[in-house]
Order: sequence, then structure tokens, then C-alpha cells
Amino acid sequence: MTGQPDLLALWCVPRSRSTAFERAMHERGDFLVVHEPFSRVCDFGVAEVADRTCHSQDEVMAALVDLAAERPVFFKDTTDFAFDRLAAAPAFVQRCRHAAMVRNPRDTVRSHLRMQSDATSDAMGFRNLWDIVSTVTSAGLPIHIVDGDELVVDAQGEMRKYCEAMGIAFVPDSLTFRKEPPGSWGTTGRWHAAASESSALGVAPAGENRLPDELERTVVAFTRDQQPYYELILGARG
Repeated sequence: MTGQPDLLALWCVPRSRSTAFERAMHERGDFLVVHEPFSRVCDFGVAEVADRTCHSQDEVMAALVDLAAERPVFFKDTTDFAFDRLAAAPAFVQRCRHAAMVRNPRDTVRSHLRMQSDATSDAMGFRNLWDIVSTVTSAGLPIHIVDGDELVVDAQGEMRKYCEAMGIAFVPDSLTFRKEPPGSWGTTGRWHAAASESSALGVAPAGENRLPDELERTVVAFTRDQQPYYELILGARG
């Protein structure tokens, strides 16, 4: 990667505060920020990557690599879908610098079910994220872990550690949101309302009310499913 612009990948479980993190990267101004291209192509069959229209995960990867030949690129994606082409694309895996973002499963699952009450346990994304972590580390590459819970406690510290791991400058001003949210958030805007309305990284909304009893039982079951993968991901910290 020496001499090439950065291509930074942030792989995240849904509802991990990753969109707020993405907004801080957008605030920097020195990266082209691409919002969830793999999820979009998996969900809708098409994704816009800058001026490219992509219809598959392979096309998304090719577009990201081409963009990063010209300027630094940051993309983040959520693992409610399985990105099954990644393991078959070693050149892409090697081209990126990787980070993974998690948050404790109980709060992540509750937040997800509040948005989508019929979501499956697999859609919570921890197993899919673990598959990506395994793909990256099996290729002999490091992967930095961002903790969405720590982001609320110490946003500056979490971002500083991320920047150091990615080999980029820490920009303190990026933690305060002055720019409008990226227009690419529009089609899935209801999922990003808190990040859109926030004024700074690490500013969390007030605690959420209890879900209906049936969904609370689902929270318990899904949390139990995801906990082992959460622990594996945390164990990948360098």
C-alpha cells in the first residue's frame, strides 16, 4: 500500500454508533466517505459508489479500489448481511486497512429490534462481523477494534486510537459536527436519525424505554446468540 492513497474499511454490527463515527470521518474533509455500499447492494441490488453504479459485491470492491487510486477513501458498512465475496477477494482485503466496530449485544439488539421488530438473530450481525475479522486476520493483516460503548465515554480517546491504528492524523475538530450529514444517508435515513441530529461524536441519546414483553424476550434470546461472537471479536484486539 506504500505510495497509494488510503482505503479505510470500517466493518460494524448494526446499531453500534457507527454512523456517528462515519460522520466524524465526513467532518474531516480529507477522505471521500462512502456509506454502506455492500449493505445497499445486498439489500437493494444496486449501490452508488461515487459516480459508479454497482450491482454486486465484486463491483463495489472494484469501484472502491478505483476511487482509492485517486484519493483517500473511507467506507463503513454494517453486517446485517453476509458479505460472502470478501473471502474470495484477497487483493481487495490486502488493499484496505481494516477496523471493526462493536457495541455490547444487549443494547445493540434492543436498539435494532426497536427499529425492526421482525429482524432475525442473524441480522444482528455479530457472526457476520466475526467472519470478516477472521478473513482479515487469516490474511495476516491487523484489524483495529472500535468500541461503541467506549465512544460515549471517551470519544476523543477512541478516535485517537483509531487514527493511530490507521496511520492517519487525528483531527480533534472532526468530533464536533458542523457540516450537514451526507446526502447518501437519505434512503435509510430513519436508521440514522440520532447521528443526523447529534452535534458531536459520543453524544448519546437519552435511554430508551422498555420494549413490549415479547420483544424483550427476543432481546434475551438474540443477545445469547450474539454474545460468543462479540467476545471473539473483542479477543482480536491487538
